[in-house]
Amino acid sequence: MWLRSCIRYTVSRVVPPYRVHEIMDIPMAPEWIEGRQRFNGRFYHELDYRSKKRTQGGGGRGGRGRQQQQQQTRQEPKRSWGAKGSGLAGDDQVSWITRAPLMNLEASTQFGELPGGRDIYPLYDHPQCVDGAPIWEVEREGDDRVYAAPMSHTVPCVGYVFQEGSKPGRLRSDIVEPIANRNAAALKKTGMKHPMKIMATIKSLSPGSSYTFPDGTVVHQTDVVSPPRAGRKIVICGDTSDSRAIAGLAEGADVLVHEATNSFLGGIDRDTSEGKVAREAKIHGHCTPINAGEFAKRIGAKRLVLNHFSSRYKGDQSVESISVMTRIERLAIEASGLDENKVAASWDFMIVPVPSN
Repeated sequence: MWLRSCIRYTVSRVVPPYRVHEIMDIPMAPEWIEGRQRFNGRFYHELDYRSKKRTQGGGGRGGRGRQQQQQQTRQEPKRSWGAKGSGLAGDDQVSWITRAPLMNLEASTQFGELPGGRDIYPLYDHPQCVDGAPIWEVEREGDDRVYAAPMSHTVPCVGYVFQEGSKPGRLRSDIVEPIANRNAAALKKTGMKHPMKIMATIKSLSPGSSYTFPDGTVVHQTDVVSPPRAGRKIVICGDTSDSRAIAGLAEGADVLVHEATNSFLGGIDRDTSEGKVAREAKIHGHCTPINAGEFAKRIGAKRLVLNHFSSRYKGDQSVESISVMTRIERLAIEASGLDENKVAASWDFMIVPVPSN
């Protein structure tokens, strides 16, 4: 609906054909609490929300009212993923996500939208769900899969997992080729014009089967073909203060792309501390390089690429900027336990080759 509105009301003249597959019902993480009264319906992290409630506590100078308010806040039950008031459509009657379906804008090819779009709803019983959070099965193409899971942020937000299908094992040509060479003439007599094509036949044998050459040599599939190779897995987390909901899907990632908005850098940051910087990042729905490194360690990621840095880091090619980004990388390296050549602070148009397993 947002695309339809933008395209039509800006009178866009050049719109390529497009099809929308929409991820539905993205919940807020349970630690994000809807503001009340003067907070205008926004969501606040529980750390920030509790501090705001304490400032409203009242009770005079004796502090008794404030103490009761703090105790009441601590006893407030935690909500679960997908609960009422967690950012779903219908929770806020004036929000875009609630009002959009009520708009009378139908799909039209005159404005570029093609039929066939899907509404993709969450699964709360997927075997890789974590902490009660949902998973979306976004796409299937052959053996390849794309999944999504919710991030913990100030607005509904998801991260993605791209899972490549497994690949056939490699043929042990050092074993098969000499046998094929000495049987070449006999294979030609059977009608095989190109005897070495027998290599492809043997590679495609089903597990447990075998092939007998004309000279009686028997090769077993398990002896000459290595086991299937796991496909590559790429995990891209969106803006987040906690990526735990995607941990089940992300296990063993070949590459994890994770935000690292703010860092505490001694000698640069003054009048603050590592704890304060981490807390401020969390309150604003973001992470530090240490958080990113810890998550990479949790899921056993093979490589970590940091992104979404604060604008206070210039990121240019000056010595000072390179030094800052190197220190940010070092924080993630120490937290993740990865080698220094497996962690990188990203830059615009960066290309990361992902070798096959």
